[in-house]
Amino acid sequence: MDLLFEDVGYFDLTTLGLGIGEKKGLMTFAPKDEIVLCGVDEVRKILNELDIKHTFFKKNGDRVLAHEVILECKAEASKLHKAWKISQNIFEYMSGIATYTNILVTTAKEINPNISVSTTRKNFPGVKEMMLKAVMSGGGAPHRLGLYDSILVFDQHLAFLSDKAELESSFKKLKSEFIERKVAVEVDSLQSARYFASLGADILQCEKMDYKTLSECVSLKKEFPSLLVSATGGIHKDNIAEFAKCGVDFIVTSSPYHAKPLDIKVKIKEDK
Repeated sequence: MDLLFEDVGYFDLTTLGLGIGEKKGLMTFAPKDEIVLCGVDEVRKILNELDIKHTFFKKNGDRVLAHEVILECKAEASKLHKAWKISQNIFEYMSGIATYTNILVTTAKEINPNISVSTTRKNFPGVKEMMLKAVMSGGGAPHRLGLYDSILVFDQHLAFLSDKAELESSFKKLKSEFIERKVAVEVDSLQSARYFASLGADILQCEKMDYKTLSECVSLKKEFPSLLVSATGGIHKDNIAEFAKCGVDFIVTSSPYHAKPLDIKVKIKEDK
């Protein structure tokens, strides 16, 4: 996706019409409130494409205080105005995800320092790389990059297995053929959790369970020591602490993808 052309198109009619394109300018970016920064790589690419001299004072994953300058740019007004809004949008959206993710991670790790917070495949199509980069800048991890990098059995898969015998045969085949991969299964009850643990599931992904049932699934680790248990479904910054208290190994959530963009202030002035 050509992010720059999408915003600029063929001409900047306003700058052209005002006749200010050749004047030298200085542009700075700074957040209104404290943030965890992301978007540096994408903005740098745009600045390089426009041949804008620039200095970054922060990198992805840095905690930036309110009004602290992230980036300074020097160029003709025509170039600065092309870079302005698309760069601001990138910083605001990606930093919003990174900052929200960092809140989740910090909250969960205060309860369990070894817990991991991961995000789902429910990202907006076309910007997966940017969203996942923002998640990782905030201290989170990708749960699954796609169908190709991990194994996760859903009810939607089991619907094609006619009976218990076929299910168990197919599950054994799956484990055998992808022996170097961990096999995860989504479960919604203690009964199904115990069943798939007994079949050799490496990870139980507990979907929308109440805290009591989730804690009971975690207790299966005593019987199956190598088992990993995750919690997913409706987890966000206001309830993640309760899920972390249940003792799960990691938490899977889509909530960072819906984080509010943060306010990045852009100042442009003539550089005489």
